[in-house]
Amino acid sequence: MKAIDFTQPGGFPLTQDQLDYLQSAYTECLNTLGCLGSNNSTPAMLSGMESTPGIGGSTNVSAGWFFYNGELVRFPAQSYPAVSPGNAMYVVITPGAGPLTYHDGSTPNVILEKTGLLLQLVNTTPTDATHFLLDDIIPFGVGLGLNNREASWNSLVVNTLPAVGGVTGTIFYKKNSLTNTLHIRANLAANNAQNFPPSTAAIYSLMGTLPAGYVPNNIALFTASYFASFLIKDDLGVAWVKQVNCAVNTGGQIFVNWLRPDISIGAYGLDFNTIIPLD
Repeated sequence: MKAIDFTQPGGFPLTQDQLDYLQSAYTECLNTLGCLGSNNSTPAMLSGMESTPGIGGSTNVSAGWFFYNGELVRFPAQSYPAVSPGNAMYVVITPGAGPLTYHDGSTPNVILEKTGLLLQLVNTTPTDATHFLLDDIIPFGVGLGLNNREASWNSLVVNTLPAVGGVTGTIFYKKNSLTNTLHIRANLAANNAQNFPPSTAAIYSLMGTLPAGYVPNNIALFTASYFASFLIKDDLGVAWVKQVNCAVNTGGQIFVNWLRPDISIGAYGLDFNTIIPLD
């Protein structure tokens, strides 16, 4: 972060260059913070800009601020009439400049500000760095969620011995650091389902172990579902196999409480898709 030490004696040499340095110090910080809460290319609403019905079919949009293309832009309160067919409301970023009297008497336009103004345009007008659709603006903070969660899935291959069910498939998982949660999903097939213990002695079967950083601080329980066009009963013929219990323990081990099905069923599959708190 840029800074100037003003405590040194001798008379600080204040110049336009130093003022520009100070200005860039805070603008760079604001833009960096702004990029944390948006993807930079999508307009993000920081405050205000709420639409409410007006008189005669018009719409009022309150004053506020938005972040777009690395800049923080002020949005003054505005109203717009009913939108004509084939048109849409756009926010147009409009630069403004005001004069300042210099020591030599000149008055250059150096007081600069950009504002977002509403303009009705043909709805096929492409967006660019100077204007975007009002409906495309998103709340600030969406980018925080995107930046703090893994974009791609990690995978854990499941392949147990036939003697313990012959389960195959892949468990997919990824972490959301913003919420400190683990998203886990899988489609698993028990190819030797008759080798599971009988229903009265059903036990949890180990499917795999998550790596460090993906392990919950407390045991997490969830369910997996049997999903098919027909239902099957357990080996006692007492209950339909609809859901079974699953768990992730504090060692990262993933367990599924597979049930032995009716003797006529040699294989079946389970699906799960759940979010687990890591704290």
